[in-house]
Order: sequence, then C-alpha cells, then structure tokens
Amino acid sequence: MKRLRIIVLIILTTKAAMAQDAQPLTLPEAEKQFLQNNLQLLAQRYHVDADNALIDQARKWNNPSFSTTLGFGTLNKVQPFNIGSGGQFEGNIDQLILLAGKRNKQVQLAQWNAASSAAAFDELMRTLRLQLRSSYYELYFLKETEKTLREQLSNLQKILDAYREADSKGSVAHADVIRLQALQVGIANDYTDLRQQELAASLNLQTLLGSPLPVTPVVAGDVLQQYTIGSFTLQSLTDTALANRPDLALANTQLQQANVNYRLQKALAVPDLHVGATYDKNGSYAANFVGMTLGIDLPLWNRNKGNIRSAASEIKAQDALFQQQRLNVSAEVANALTRIQFLEKGSGWPDLKSFNTEYDQLIAEVASNFRKGNISLLQFIDYFNSYSDHVKHTNKFLNDRVLAYEELNYTTGTQLFNTVN
Repeated sequence: MKRLRIIVLIILTTKAAMAQDAQPLTLPEAEKQFLQNNLQLLAQRYHVDADNALIDQARKWNNPSFSTTLGFGTLNKVQPFNIGSGGQFEGNIDQLILLAGKRNKQVQLAQWNAASSAAAFDELMRTLRLQLRSSYYELYFLKETEKTLREQLSNLQKILDAYREADSKGSVAHADVIRLQALQVGIANDYTDLRQQELAASLNLQTLLGSPLPVTPVVAGDVLQQYTIGSFTLQSLTDTALANRPDLALANTQLQQANVNYRLQKALAVPDLHVGATYDKNGSYAANFVGMTLGIDLPLWNRNKGNIRSAASEIKAQDALFQQQRLNVSAEVANALTRIQFLEKGSGWPDLKSFNTEYDQLIAEVASNFRKGNISLLQFIDYFNSYSDHVKHTNKFLNDRVLAYEELNYTTGTQLFNTVN
C-alpha cells in the first residue's frame, strides 16, 4: 500500500511538471501553426508549384534542329574538314510544326493537371484540418476529465491518510481502509488509462502542428455554444458540399483531363510538318545552292488508334467515378446531419450544464459529510464512483457533439462552424 501511495503522489505531481513544458494554444493559433509547419501540406504545395511550371513548359515551341556535312575530300585525296575553296560544306536547319492544335491541347492538359494538384492540396487540407480539430478537442476534453480525476485522487488521498491514522488508533474498522484503498486503485487505473489516451491525442496534435513541444488546448467560454445547426437543411448542406468539396473538384478535373487527353490522342494521329532550309556549297547542280525543305510523317503503320480507344475508355471510367463521388458526397452529408440531430435530440445541453454544476457541489458536500461521519462508507464509495463515471461520460458526449459538427464541416468542404476562442 505504501507503493500505491507513491504511485498516486507521482500521478498528482506529474501534471504540474508536464504543464511547464506544454505550449498553450487556442484553436485559431493552432490552425495558424498548422498551416505554417505541417510538412504534408508543404510537400503538396511544392507539387502544385511543379505542375504550374509545366504549363509554361507546354507552351514552348520545339527547338529547331541543325545538321551539317563537312567535306573530307575524295577517295583519291583525303582532305579532312575541307570546307574552304574547292571544298564542300552542307548545312540544314529544320523546325517541327505541330498540326491539329496539338500544342494548345498539351497546354490545356497541363492546366487541368495543375488544377488536379490544387484540388488535391485542398483535399489534403480538408482531411488534415479535421484531424487537427478532432485531436485538439479530444485532448481538451480528456484534460478536463483528467483534472477531475486528479482532484478526486487528491481528496481521496487526504481521506485515506486520515483513515489510516484512525485505523492505527483502532477508532475505525480496518476493512473500511481496505475499501478506500480499493476505490483509490480503481480511480488510479482510470487515470492511467486516461493519460494513455491523452498522450496519443497529444502526439497526433503535435505531429500535425510540427511542434517540438506538446500542446495544451485553450478553449475560452462554452465551446458547445459555438456549434448550432441553425437554419441549415439537408438540401442546403448538400448543395454547399457539391459546390465546395475538393475531392469532388478533383474527380471533375480528372474527368476534364481525360476529355482533353482524348482530343490530344486524336490530334496525334495527324502527322506533323517539318519546315527547314538547306545550303550546299559544292555538292549540288550549282555552287552555293540554297533550298527550302518540307517534310511530313506518313501515317502508314501507326495511326494512334490504340491510344485513342484507351483515352475514350478512360473518359467513361472517370465519368463513372465522378458520378459515384457525387453520390458519396450526398450520402456523407446526410449521415453527418443525422448524427448531429441524434446527439442534439434530448441532449438538453443547458440542463446538462446546470446538472454538472450541481453534481460538482454535491460531490464536494459528500466528501465533507463523509469526513464528518454523516454518511456511510458504502454511500461515499457509491457517490464517488458515480461521479467519476458521470465526468467521463459527460466529457465524451461533449467531445462527440463537437466532432459531429466538425464532421459536417468536413463533409460540406466549408467552415460552417468556424470557432473563435
């Protein structure tokens, strides 16, 4: 039992030591740090920049090509690099001209590819923001529960110390001391489990923020009053989601890419034109011959039919995925709204808040009356256990309620409930 007491004292003193190293942040401060330091977002930004650079590259013309023939004399008289008087020099320059609007289609394809990268960035932002807020509020409510359990352990330790002293004098039953110790073990175990959950949530939050220090959420006022469904309807929320969801925008850009690629593949079946000029010093019918060259590929063996059929099938595939994504969006919005309505129905948040205050006062009076001997040990243990369960269940419910609204933010792709604290 002496070892248990040492464990309890460590639990009660560890929190104060950890709080000195933790970084207190409000949610807006956390989101600002998240935007600046999250490495996944930074990497995706570089992908967007890279794809934007390819748009400019697609606009560029092909470089001209140059070829030459340098005179080496004759078989009877070898004269390396004889390009002077009586020697031979031939030069050719050639420029490829893309026909059928190939270059314009390549630019369009690069633009849609950049749009896909931008939509992917927004989708990553949407996903990580939900993770950020989920971890933030989970950590906040876990710390609220932890605060209560620490207070319980502290009060119980004082009562147990008094009972041990009375037990040594024979003024209380030793069995009562054992029962109080068992109660202490149960609460200490609950506290340990809670700390494991808190550490996991803290690690997730710290990773998302790219912070070298743990974070302590700072929530001012009644956080639940910042979330209310108001006049939003299923139809209005669904319309908002269809207009703003980045994953739906990504599916649409991929469909547009497929359409442009199909047009490009059809254009690639059209041969391109080579235009150039040639100069021949002494090898032609006349000295210093100058001529114009024209060339075109003959589409005899390859008319790009396979790529055209593949691109046409890809359009159908991307269209099916886009329509499926629209259905998913509508279903996710309906599910998120139903969850909120379920949590709100009969929750009686103002009554719950008042009830929490009354319960806090009640448990303080119970502890006081138990010290005075006005209530029995069994009554005290029953109240104590009920209070612990109430605090854990209440904070879990409050966390679930906040996350339900954040899930609706996520499913609509907007910040309908943008908290400020």
